[in-house]
Amino acid sequence: MKLLLTGLRKLEIVDAEEPRPRDGLKRLKVLYCAICRTDAKIWNEGHRDLVLPRVPGHEIAAIDDNGQRFVVWPGTNCNRCRYCRTGRENLCEHMKILGFHHDGGFSHHVVASPENLIPIPEGLPSHMASFAEPVGCVFNALTHLKPQTGERMIIYGGGALGLIAALAAQEKGTAPLIIEKNEEKIAKSAAFLETAGIPCVKESTDSEFDMALNACADPAAFAQCLTKLSKGGRMSYFSGLTKNDSFETNLLNLMHYKEIDLFGAYGLTRKNLTEALPFIERNIDLFENLIEKIISPEETEHVLPEILSGNCLKYILDFGSFETVEKSARREILKVDSQDAPSPMQTAHGIVAERALPESKYGSVLKAIKPVSDRLRPEALHKIDNKTKPLGSLGRLEQLALQASLIQESLNPRLNRKALFVFAGDHGVTEEGVSAYPSEVTGQMVENFLQGGAAINVLCRHHHINLYVVDMGVNGDFDPHPSLFQKKIRKGTRNFALEEAMTAEEVEDALTKGMEVFLHENAKSKIGIVGLGEMGIGNTTSASAIISVVTGISPGQATGRGTGLDDKAMERKAEIIQNALRYHAPDPLNGMDILRKIGGYEIAGIAGAVLAAASEGTMVVLDGVISTAGGLIAYILNPRIKDYLVSGHRSVEIGQQAALSHMGIEPVIDFQMRLGEGTGAAMTIDIVDAACRIMREMASFDDAGVAKRE
Repeated sequence: MKLLLTGLRKLEIVDAEEPRPRDGLKRLKVLYCAICRTDAKIWNEGHRDLVLPRVPGHEIAAIDDNGQRFVVWPGTNCNRCRYCRTGRENLCEHMKILGFHHDGGFSHHVVASPENLIPIPEGLPSHMASFAEPVGCVFNALTHLKPQTGERMIIYGGGALGLIAALAAQEKGTAPLIIEKNEEKIAKSAAFLETAGIPCVKESTDSEFDMALNACADPAAFAQCLTKLSKGGRMSYFSGLTKNDSFETNLLNLMHYKEIDLFGAYGLTRKNLTEALPFIERNIDLFENLIEKIISPEETEHVLPEILSGNCLKYILDFGSFETVEKSARREILKVDSQDAPSPMQTAHGIVAERALPESKYGSVLKAIKPVSDRLRPEALHKIDNKTKPLGSLGRLEQLALQASLIQESLNPRLNRKALFVFAGDHGVTEEGVSAYPSEVTGQMVENFLQGGAAINVLCRHHHINLYVVDMGVNGDFDPHPSLFQKKIRKGTRNFALEEAMTAEEVEDALTKGMEVFLHENAKSKIGIVGLGEMGIGNTTSASAIISVVTGISPGQATGRGTGLDDKAMERKAEIIQNALRYHAPDPLNGMDILRKIGGYEIAGIAGAVLAAASEGTMVVLDGVISTAGGLIAYILNPRIKDYLVSGHRSVEIGQQAALSHMGIEPVIDFQMRLGEGTGAAMTIDIVDAACRIMREMASFDDAGVAKRE
C-alpha cells in the first residue's frame, strides 16, 4: 500500500507491489514516517520540485530484510559538484529528494541508496527516530550560527521545529527564548517547555540577542528577528517566508547598521542526520511530548489541513511496523483496533473518543452534548472589538466574554446563577505513604466545609456562589446537611498499587451520581456557570497517574508534591505510580478503564458533572490538578466538552499543565496556589462574571461618541 498524490488535495490510497530497486539501491520496509508541514504544503499547493503522481514523505524510519533499522537521508546527490566536494551535499547542483523527485515514505516500502542509510541506535524506538530528519535540519542551521556558551538566542515560532531548535541551542550552552503568539500551540507545548526549562512567551520587550532564528513563515517574525539582534548578531533564515509577501526595506537596513550576519539554512547533510539520532535518544522524554498522534495511513488526508494551520505538533504515520514498540509509563502509542472498537470520533487534538457510556439512567447525557456553535462568533468579536478600548487590551477577559457568548448563544451573556460542587472521596493508595497528611483529614475537611470554615466557603460567600459538597466515597459518615449530597459509592477506593481501584459497576455508578448532582440543582434553577473542586487525601496520586496515562508524560513528570511531600517521598510516589501503570496497563483511550484501574470516586464524580453541565449548555470551570484530571476523563468520554471548559488557575502540580495542554486549554489565573477545594475555580467564576458584564455593559465607540484609532 502507498499514499499517492495525484493532484492538488488528492491523496489516494493505492495497492502496490513491492518495488524492485534499481542497481545499487536498496528496498526497505517503512516502519514510521513523520509528516511535516512541507508534505502538507505540497498536497495543498504543489512544489517547484514536485512531479506528479508522487508518494510524499521524507522523515522515514525503515528496516531492511536483515532486521537492521535505519533513518533515511532523503537526498540523492551527485558527489561531483563543488557543494558535494566541500561537505555541503544538501546544496548539490543535481539534488533529487524523496517525496519530491522520487517516491517517498508514505508507503509500505521505500527505495534508497545504501550510503543514505543511518543505523538507528538499539535503544531508540523507531517512531522516535522519525524525528531525525527535522532535527538534522536544525543542526544544519546551528552549524552556521556557531552558538557559544552563555549567548542568548531568540526563536520566533513555537511549533515542533522551534521547540527542537531551542532544545538543541540550550544543549550547546545558550539561553533560548521562544516567541509564539498562538495560545493553543503554547498550551500544547507546555509539557515540553516546562520539562526542558525553556521560556516561551507571546511577546517580549527584551532585545540585544546574540542569535535569532525564524521557525515560522511570517515576514513579521523575520523582521522581529532582525530588530531583536544585537550589533554583530547572527540570524538563521530557517523557515521560508509566505510567498509574495513584503516588508519594509528599513528593516533590512538594520543588517547594514548592526553588521548582522544572515545565514540561510536549507535541508540537512548526512552528518547532521547522524548527529540527530543520539540527540533524540538523550532527550527521548521531551520528544515524546512533541507527538500529536501516531496515525494510520487512512487518517493522513484528514490531518493535513490541521498541519497546514500550524496549530499542531507532530503527526507520525505508522505503516504497520512489525517491530514491537515497548509500552512504557512514559507513553503508549495510541491506536484503536477498528474491528474491536466502535467508529471513533476525531478531536481537534487528534485523540479518539472512547465508546459511549454504558446504557444507564443518565447514559443519554453523552448523546445530549452538542458542540458549541460558532454562529455568533463574527458578531461577538465585532462587539468586543468595538468597545471603548484599544483592540485586545482586555486580554483574557475578551476571550472569556467571547466563550460565554458562544456557549449561551447570546451577545449579552449573563451568569444568573453560579454554583460550585466539591466532590470528596478517600483513596486506598494512601496506604503506600503517598501523602504528608493522614487519610482522616478528608472527613475532617468535609465537616469544615459544611460548617462554613474553609477557604472555599469564604470565596463562595464573597463571590455569591452556591456551594455544595458531594460525598462520593469518604471513609466516614456525615449527618444530613442542606449543602451535602450523600452519594457514597464505598468508603474509599481500593489500593491501586495492589489491585484495581474500583469495579466497573462502581465506575458507572460514580459517573452517574456526578451527573445527578448537577442535573438536580440545574433543574431547580438554570446554572450559568459551575466550578468543580475536590477533597481527598491521596487524590493527587490518582490524578497524576491518570494524566500520565492519557498525555504520555512520565510518572516522574506528572507527579507533584500534593500536600507537601519531601524529595524522597516524591521519588517514592512516582515509583508507586510507575509500578501501578506497568501492572494495570490502563487503556489511554478508555476513560472507564482508567477510572476502574487507577481512579478515584470523586474524580469520576467530577467527570460526570462535567458531562452533565456540557449537556445542559453550562460553562464549566475546572480547578487544580485533581479537578483537571476529572475534566480529562470527561474529555476522553466526549471531546465535545472542550468548548465548555475553562481552567480556573494554574496549579503548581506539573501534571495539570500537561493535561490542559492535551485538551488545548490555558489557565485563567496563576496565584501559585495548591490548596484545591475549588478555590481557583471560585475566583475564576468571578472573573468570568466580570467578562460577561464587560460584554453587556461597556459602551462601544459609537455609544460613547469616542473617536476610533485610525
